[in-house]
Amino acid sequence: MDNINYEYKIIGNGNTILVIDVGIGNSFYDWYPLIEEIKDYFTVIIYHRQGYGNSSLPKSSRTTRNIAYELNTMLKEIGIKEKYILMGHSFGGLCVQQYVKMYPDEIKAVVLLDSTSYNLEQLESLDTPTINSQTSIDKMVSLVNELSLKSREEIISQNTDMTSKYEKYVTSEELQDVIEFFGSPNLYKTVSDEFSNWIHDGEGIKSIPVFPDVPLRVIVRDEILSVTNWMKYKIPEEEAVKHENKWRELQEELVLLSNQGKLIIASNSDHLIYIDRPDVVIDCLKSLI
Repeated sequence: MDNINYEYKIIGNGNTILVIDVGIGNSFYDWYPLIEEIKDYFTVIIYHRQGYGNSSLPKSSRTTRNIAYELNTMLKEIGIKEKYILMGHSFGGLCVQQYVKMYPDEIKAVVLLDSTSYNLEQLESLDTPTINSQTSIDKMVSLVNELSLKSREEIISQNTDMTSKYEKYVTSEELQDVIEFFGSPNLYKTVSDEFSNWIHDGEGIKSIPVFPDVPLRVIVRDEILSVTNWMKYKIPEEEAVKHENKWRELQEELVLLSNQGKLIIASNSDHLIYIDRPDVVIDCLKSLI
């Protein structure tokens, strides 16, 4: 792990430490509005995985096992000794599942935010051809590989509308960091590697039997809203319903990882719950202090 740099931020001065693992291809800048609401209650540690932002380029395959090891190394390097709440969104939630099984004694509580399931191959194998043609792992790998072959200038130009939304809550200096973050071909190479390991990751997580007996909160999206949103992208309603029913089933399965597991439904929210319903996330976190 020598010569590895981690881009991270420590925000807030609360007595409880909260560590956040972001979703695939996402930046910690996406979390600023939520962190602003909780910084008096928590000391928040948020970081960029290797290959993201200004963190070092990966020297190992982007498996959840390697990612968990790297996060644990970073937390030790910055001197975290007390137990902490670990929260992960989407793929970040899959990384969290790996992490807490590898380091169960370091965890105070776990929050999985519309997390990828360790049984995600069940989604891949659904009879939903239209959805699969747009969002299968192979399709996502292909899309990000295409991006990784573009120049930084091409990607930045393509992302102008997307990055402009950050002007509301980051400084002008940070906005340039956001532009560079999403404009880096290396980001998309890393994301491709992360996607490529998903099924293998799930099998690896299942192979570790121990999950700490700590409070576990699984916050899930509103499946009715998600069906509606799928249909906006010309997905047949039957496929959308089938996909969302399986997604919810897999979320309910995650609750069973801990004897202290609880399901929380974020009504009127799609996948980005920390943006659509930050109040649900905040209430959940405060209850774990």
